[in-house]
Amino acid sequence: MLNLISEFDVANMVHAVLAECEHRRPAVTGGFAKSMEECARQKLETSRAAFIEAGGDPKYWKSVEDEVLRTALPQYIRIAEEQNRLQANHYDVWRNGDLGARATFALGGVVVGGIIVAVPFIPIFIDAFAFFLAICGWFYPDLKKLFYDFRYTRELNAILKEAVEFQQRTSMEFLSAGPVRRMLR
Repeated sequence: MLNLISEFDVANMVHAVLAECEHRRPAVTGGFAKSMEECARQKLETSRAAFIEAGGDPKYWKSVEDEVLRTALPQYIRIAEEQNRLQANHYDVWRNGDLGARATFALGGVVVGGIIVAVPFIPIFIDAFAFFLAICGWFYPDLKKLFYDFRYTRELNAILKEAVEFQQRTSMEFLSAGPVRRMLR
């Protein structure tokens, strides 16, 4: 018996569509939502042809398309558009994090750290705390980029997790409706 459910399940299709969209995302400048929807539809059409050729159930495929286009894709477009904006604006870092900006951030870290160490009611016992803040100031543009990229990856994974949960909730309906009936005939 051919198991099409695992290859063409909702979670795998959401992953395939998001991977294709993610591949094209950095190059899209205008009409982001329309471009991503077109990319998703192309990927789904290619996968649909393979699914139908393998003898898949069109009713099942309709549910996969609905979940991808109506649930996962709008969530992806919202977060990917913001990620594109952040990348285009160098993560909203002052002066794009150039050498002068990094030196200013480091100097600000030394000044703030020195004030914190000097103030008697803040219990900082290590004088090197000011230098720690200077190092953090120097790497602030990189830390900000790392934070936003990590958040974006976490949000993409949340979309995939939701697709897996949807697949688990609805899998019995299609398992009992599709291949089992064909085997009984």
